[in-house]
Amino acid sequence: MILSFELPFALIPLLKFSSTTIKMGPYKNSMIIIVFSWVLGLMIIGINIYYLTTSFVDWLIHSTLPRVANVFIGIIVFPIMAIYVLSVLYLMFRKDVVVTYIEPTKLDPSAQVSMESGDNCAGRGHGMTNAPYREDLADIPLPE
Repeated sequence: MILSFELPFALIPLLKFSSTTIKMGPYKNSMIIIVFSWVLGLMIIGINIYYLTTSFVDWLIHSTLPRVANVFIGIIVFPIMAIYVLSVLYLMFRKDVVVTYIEPTKLDPSAQVSMESGDNCAGRGHGMTNAPYREDLADIPLPE
């Protein structure tokens, strides 16, 4: 049941990330894949929200607690459920403005080839350098 709460917070960012040009560049999903994955994802999220609400209401109806306790539990839980649904809706309609895809340089083909091959020696003249030595990471004990 806990995974039902967490699913939209993993699925929606994944769908948004893989469906936008500013994050994936030319590697974003095609329109058919985007529509299919969003429809499927929204169906799964809808089923989970339906399951959560009906199981809670069923628990309230068949609970052996006094009616006053059920009323107070309902007063506490239903606004929390509304906040949950609103946060899922916010996550869906929030605009992503940070560009993470950086177009590789097309003016210098040798920089592109050295970047793809991982050869740092050929790219040093083009502003590529090795990662700096970090003492805080050098002494981390590795599992044996």
